[in-house]
Amino acid sequence: MTLSRRQLLGDLIWTGSALSLLGLGGCGAPPSTALIRSLQQTLPGSVLGDFRRQSVAPVSFDLVDDRRQLFAQLQAQVDPPLRSPWNPLNVLQGSDPPAWISLLGADWLPRAWAEELIQPLTESEVEPIWDRLPRRWRWSARRSGGQIWGVPWRWGLTAIAYNRRWVREPIQDWSDLWEPQVRGKLTLPDHPREVIGLTLKRLGRLYDTRLREEDPELREALAELQDQVLTYTSTNYLPMLRTEDAWVVVGWTEDLWPLQDNFPDIQVVIPSSGTAVWWDAWVKPALQEESLERERSELISAWLQQVLDPELTARIVDTSRIASAVPVDPQQLSPQVQGRPDLDPQIWERAEIWEPLSFDQAQLYLQWWQRMRFEQLRT
Repeated sequence: MTLSRRQLLGDLIWTGSALSLLGLGGCGAPPSTALIRSLQQTLPGSVLGDFRRQSVAPVSFDLVDDRRQLFAQLQAQVDPPLRSPWNPLNVLQGSDPPAWISLLGADWLPRAWAEELIQPLTESEVEPIWDRLPRRWRWSARRSGGQIWGVPWRWGLTAIAYNRRWVREPIQDWSDLWEPQVRGKLTLPDHPREVIGLTLKRLGRLYDTRLREEDPELREALAELQDQVLTYTSTNYLPMLRTEDAWVVVGWTEDLWPLQDNFPDIQVVIPSSGTAVWWDAWVKPALQEESLERERSELISAWLQQVLDPELTARIVDTSRIASAVPVDPQQLSPQVQGRPDLDPQIWERAEIWEPLSFDQAQLYLQWWQRMRFEQLRT
């Protein structure tokens, strides 16, 4: 689906993404059940089972396949889709149950807050686990007067992957994407902040450097990068790298580490000058039943203590292969994971967590993106 200019602008302001949002049906749990929504393969089954047995309330889990579905379910919880009276299956389907706590990609946090899909977490809900998080994570989770709109849980980085059979000179930093050996074989995300951001990094600036309407240095760098690109995709870059249609891709460590594990010729690189952080947070969905608020608050507190338990964190990281917001001693991890560079504190310190975009900055990102993709940058 091609997004209109207005849709793309809206996604830039609230999510920093040009991805469309997908819907998902409910898991069919009874309304009185405490529903926890997350992604597939994020937690060991034993952890889910232990929490279900220990919880004072009946607990059900809705594990979805795609991060975009998490946001779509929050929307459906506040504004359920209309069901056709002519569809006899509606009688059997019932309504989607509301989640008491949900995982959500941080890109969607500002939009979820603006659309009143989530509520701030209370001090009592986060107090037992808040000090386990590094100061930088605690700062990133606060919005609107210091309120906590999401508890950081797991994270990864924007990275480069390349095929060593075809790329002779090792890639080490963003500037290597401008080299002749990459020309016509580079896949970039269909994502304005990622592409413009890595170009800013190549120029020695920060991802969050404020854009200007006129910036000759940026214009020239983007024009040169455009000449290198085979295609832009945020979803199909892995098969393109596997089939060798692309020799170099920019993507996310969540996808790239498993690829490197299975294809020895693929090398994943965290750029030496620093990169961007993506992260998932636990959020409190808007819930209409005020009578359940005390019970829900107790469950949220217990759940956060479980998934942010330092003694369980290494096990969770080993299962998901994704770094945790709670620091982990690499020696506690399996050999396949402990050598990963995203667990290196120095890599973490150089990585940048995006600030939300203002309306004016989102407009400028859209202008620069359209120039790069659809117009001539060189005059």
